[in-house]
Amino acid sequence: MKKSLCIIALIALLAAALSGCGSGSAEAKKLSFAESASLETLKGLNGKAVTLTGYMATLSPLSGEYIYLMNLPYQSCPFCVPNTQQLANTMAVYAAKGSKFEYTDRPVQITGKLELGDFTDEYGYTYNYRIVDAKYEAVDLSQVSSEYAMYQSLAEDGVIADVNSMFDYLLFVCQWTEYQGSYTDESGNKVTYYLYPGDAENTLADDGPYGYATQASDDYFPGLIKRVQAVGGDSLSDLTEIIKQAQALEQKARKELAEQNYSYDQQADRYTLDANDALSSQFDVVYGQFSQWLTKYQL
Repeated sequence: MKKSLCIIALIALLAAALSGCGSGSAEAKKLSFAESASLETLKGLNGKAVTLTGYMATLSPLSGEYIYLMNLPYQSCPFCVPNTQQLANTMAVYAAKGSKFEYTDRPVQITGKLELGDFTDEYGYTYNYRIVDAKYEAVDLSQVSSEYAMYQSLAEDGVIADVNSMFDYLLFVCQWTEYQGSYTDESGNKVTYYLYPGDAENTLADDGPYGYATQASDDYFPGLIKRVQAVGGDSLSDLTEIIKQAQALEQKARKELAEQNYSYDQQADRYTLDANDALSSQFDVVYGQFSQWLTKYQL
C-alpha cells in the first residue's frame, strides 16, 4: 500500500513539474512600441503570446471588438503614415471571442497572440500585424516618473497629435504633383486628375477644412516649437529639432513651387517637380526621426 502511495505521489510531482515547464515556455513576450515598429522583429513572434502596455485611442468601435493601442494618452485618432491609412506607432488589438473592451483613459497592459497578415478594418486602417484573443488589465500609476509626467502633459496639450498632422502638410508641399483631385462631369461620371500648380497654391491659401492656410502661415512652425518648449523646455530639444528640420524642408519645397521648378508632361497631363525625388527622400528622413521619437516613450 505504501509503495502504491509513493508511486502516486511521484506521478503527481512529475505532472506538476511538467506543468510548470509548460507555463514557463508559454510566458508572454514583453513588447515595446519600438520593437513593434519592426516587422522583421515581429516575424519571429507570429502566433505567440505577447504583452504590450499603452493607452486606448478614443476612436474605437462602439462594439468594443477591438481597440487601437498607443504609447501616448489622450490621442483621439491612431497615428498613420502620412497620406495613407497605414497605422504607425499604433497596435490594433482584438478582444477574445465573447468578450469586449471597455474604454479607459488609464494605461492598460494587453496580453494576447500576435498575428501577422494583411488586415483592413472597418475604419479603413491597414496594418500587417495585430494582437488577437486579447485581454487587458489597468496599470497602477500611483507614482510616476518626472519623464512620464512630461509626456502626459504633452499628450494633454494635444501638440503631439498636431505634430503628427504637420507631416500631412509637409508631405503635400513636397509631393503635391503626386496628389489627385476629382470632379463629376455632366454625365455624372467621376473624373480624376493630377494637381496643377494653381491647385497647389489654392490649397495652401485655403483656410477651410481641406486647406493648409494655417500650416502655411509664418507662425505655424514657431508656434509648435513654443508649445513643446512650454511643456518640456530643453528636455524636449530632440522633438523641437525635428520640427525645425520639417520647417526647413517646407521652406525648400515651397520655394520649388514659387520658382516654378517643375516640368509638364502634356501626354500624361501632369506636372513633376524637378526635385521630386530629393524632396521625397528628405521627407522620409524627417518623418522617420519623428516616428522613432514616438516609440522611445514606453511605460
